[in-house]
Amino acid sequence: MQPQVSIIYLCHGNLRHLPEVVSSFAAQTYPHDRMTVYMIPNGSPDGIADVIRKDVLPRSGADLPEIVLLDDGENRGFAGGNNQGMQLALDQGSDFVFLNNGDLYLHPEAIEEAVTLAQSDEKIGAVQSFVRFWNEHDKVNVTGGMIHVAGYGYARDNGKQVSEVQRENGEEIAYASGAAVLYRADALRKVGLLEEGFFMYHEDLELGLRLRFAGWKNVLSTKSQAYHDYSFSRNPKKFQWMETYRVIVLLAYSRFYTIGLLFFFWLAIDAAVVLMALQGGWITSKLKGTYALFLPKNIKLLFVMRARAQRLRVISDSEWLRFVTGRIEDQETPSKVVAFGNRIVDRIWKQLRAIITW
Repeated sequence: MQPQVSIIYLCHGNLRHLPEVVSSFAAQTYPHDRMTVYMIPNGSPDGIADVIRKDVLPRSGADLPEIVLLDDGENRGFAGGNNQGMQLALDQGSDFVFLNNGDLYLHPEAIEEAVTLAQSDEKIGAVQSFVRFWNEHDKVNVTGGMIHVAGYGYARDNGKQVSEVQRENGEEIAYASGAAVLYRADALRKVGLLEEGFFMYHEDLELGLRLRFAGWKNVLSTKSQAYHDYSFSRNPKKFQWMETYRVIVLLAYSRFYTIGLLFFFWLAIDAAVVLMALQGGWITSKLKGTYALFLPKNIKLLFVMRARAQRLRVISDSEWLRFVTGRIEDQETPSKVVAFGNRIVDRIWKQLRAIITW
């Protein structure tokens, strides 16, 4: 019998994407009787919950896998919304949980290939699908998350032509993007779900680190394909949340020796970020994000996350830091400042990383 797979479809504001996403669920080659799709509008104001009730639920168990609608009208953010479905899936005995972004549809073999790879090694905790753009199938959106030494997470290979990207099926990655990722249920039961202290952004990065700390691998499946209607967002709140959460992650997961070694390096990078924020017009978000670090709720969150990370830890800092880069690449906002900074930061980071043997 094939493992039980639950797809968590967080669909806030995704009414226009619903028909193609649902069609991709119907087309999955994975046995439909071993799949459940949890649809979570997360307080969406576009009426998608009513459309699901009218047009999708009647197809549950017919041409579609079992469909479960979770709709209480509340917006819990990315982590909270997904966790609502993930927890129910774990309670129902799922073997694997797949996060499916609201604006992402699957190749027919996406779930089958992700599960096949996960079953090839019991230490695989997360399988990243190879994600292309929704309307440009010859362009890559993400082949795994990258972690910058300053704590920023970003999409590897974003915007490159598929023909330019040579990746191996099953290769290890820093973390899996929450847009299209299969998690092993037993791993989630051990390390927990997405961090709800993060309202949006970096939750997938933090969970990927947590899995690695507990001894699981994050890997890429080149055979599990998905298509994402992604566009870069300049939402001021995005920059603010990223500025807060990147620092919390660094302080929660680094040993004190590492923090001491990198502290002034981080400060220098932060000074450069301030200049970039001034130039890019998001200095207010930068300042708000830094201020938020000192709010009691975020200080408490930092200590809770640090205690959890150290409790789960079975690896050294040198081991997880080998997946950390000194460069930010393949993003929609290239600049001469970033290119210049990449050369300097990357050179210094390689020298500092060689010192970290603990």
